[in-house]
Amino acid sequence: MVQVDGLQALLAAHPFFADMDPAALEFVAGCASNAVFRPGSYIFRQGEPANHFYLIREGMVSLEIYVPGHQPIVVQTIEAGEILGWSWIYPPHVWSN
Repeated sequence: MVQVDGLQALLAAHPFFADMDPAALEFVAGCASNAVFRPGSYIFRQGEPANHFYLIREGMVSLEIYVPGHQPIVVQTIEAGEILGWSWIYPPHVWSN
């Protein structure tokens, strides 16, 4: 597991937190965790509770929508340096597309 000081350095290196005050960054790091998702795994599914957001540090994440009788359709690809998961901020706090 990455320690808080290590998380603070990871957050500071991400463009979203580039100019954040060090004290605020330390606070955020205390709430953060490091996660790794393997290719082909799902980070969340539509309708589930949204209680996280993700800073993409490496790789890419595809947002897909389910279409009955068809393969999922990729509607957006998020890459390193971007953020995934704004749904946690806004009611009703569930993942949506």
